[in-house]
Amino acid sequence: MTKIEMFTGKGGVGKTTMSVATALHYAESGRTLLISTDPSGSLSEIFAKPLDQKVVSVAKNLDAVELTRKLVLDLWREKFADEIYTVLSSFLPVGREIIDYIEGAPGIDEEFMLDYLLSMAQSGTYKTIVWDTAPTVTTLNLLFIQQLFYSHLTQAQKVYIKVKSVFNKVDPLALIDKWLHLTAQIIELLRTDTSAWVVANPEHLPVEQALDIASSLTDFEIDVNGFILNKILPVEICAHHPFWQQKYEAQQICRKRLYMGSGNRPIKEIPELAGKMKIDGFLGEVSRLLY
Repeated sequence: MTKIEMFTGKGGVGKTTMSVATALHYAESGRTLLISTDPSGSLSEIFAKPLDQKVVSVAKNLDAVELTRKLVLDLWREKFADEIYTVLSSFLPVGREIIDYIEGAPGIDEEFMLDYLLSMAQSGTYKTIVWDTAPTVTTLNLLFIQQLFYSHLTQAQKVYIKVKSVFNKVDPLALIDKWLHLTAQIIELLRTDTSAWVVANPEHLPVEQALDIASSLTDFEIDVNGFILNKILPVEICAHHPFWQQKYEAQQICRKRLYMGSGNRPIKEIPELAGKMKIDGFLGEVSRLLY
């Protein structure tokens, strides 16, 4: 089975850095896919290639793609638009422009992002998928919307049974059942084949959000591997300057808070590093520190 490892946390804490470093590590032992669903993702800049149109090879055994809203909705149209239009036009006098309206509905792009993840996992092409997620709130919405969508589709079945006489020649229950099955598969994928690392900086808000998201992921039944505490200042550099000594001490208070709230989950610590975001430099060093 393809293993999915997701990286989540507050915006700006280093999720993308940890995702890329992890993907490089897994690519050493098998074909790996790096997926970003972060609207402000920077994979294209890191690999100096456009990754927002399709899956692209970026290193040995490593492919990458940024799932922008446009790319996701183009794929959604390709997969679902025809059958949706067929059902709607069977009982309403609508043209193809109805698809434009549906495409703008809240949650459509989020739903299909996870369908894309499912498709890649089921393809058997990759040993590991590394998932660079959007910041905390967006990621939690992405997950919990699956449960809401599943519940909505279940209710839709009941509504259809009451109004089925309206439809001509088309059975929308087949489409409802298809989406219901798809959503159930996505939820199962997240709960059985996906695990998470929660990334934080040693600051109050990122640490508190990291603990909250770990609790929410557990509630959703996603395994939390542990935490990554990024950009820790080294004591030897801070000891001889009052400002940096104060900064170091504040970080240590937040570090202690994370350990106390971690529930004995592993915590990987990454020091503050210098250098450009390149595979053979900074990112390679982070990969070695992580693994």
